[in-house]
Amino acid sequence: MKKLQITNYKLQIFLLFLICNLQSAICNRLYCEPAMITGNQMKMLQKGDILEFIGNVKFVQQNLTITADKMKSNEKTGIVEGYGNITVHYSSGSQNTYAWGNNAKYNKNSGFGIFTGNIKVKKILHDTTASLDLTCDELEVFEFGDRFHAIKNVKIIQPQTEATSNEAFYNHKTKEILLTGGPPKITKFDEKGQTEFSADQITIVTDKEVITSSGNVKAKMVLK
Repeated sequence: MKKLQITNYKLQIFLLFLICNLQSAICNRLYCEPAMITGNQMKMLQKGDILEFIGNVKFVQQNLTITADKMKSNEKTGIVEGYGNITVHYSSGSQNTYAWGNNAKYNKNSGFGIFTGNIKVKKILHDTTASLDLTCDELEVFEFGDRFHAIKNVKIIQPQTEATSNEAFYNHKTKEILLTGGPPKITKFDEKGQTEFSADQITIVTDKEVITSSGNVKAKMVLK
């Protein structure tokens, strides 16, 4: 009997070891990264499972910073919800992108977030004297801010250029914006007039000001 108890105990230890390693592997697969939340006040709800931060709340993880009037962090699920005066700031090297909205829902385990309500995005261009401005109905963030996805009624304004589409995908690493749906349309202005063109997909390389259109491309020039 004692030998059987010892064997069962060793088996339990072994299973516990496997579970711990499995949890660690899952965490690594989900890109688990340390996150910090600060604010003027903090309340512990539901026996500490939920932390509520109030006043000048700031969430920081990797290159992403989110500020809000109030945040709730679920320590079990990793979900962080923000309310009121949402500001998102992605900063990496020379890149700085800001976004504003009314509400935020972000998973600190996976680096995915959804932002809604009066969404505005501003990307500071490479020379720091100009910017790219975007508005949309909803904004998704992937990979801790490395990729943005603008959804519905997308409008982009940058020096001498305007663009509209149903969706826009921006990759901070490649510095490319992919416009789809609508179909996407771009209007460029200069001293001679304006040029309008549309296509199934339009790609904008923001740091080189290169625009590539593909699929059912149509162009129209309007002279002054």
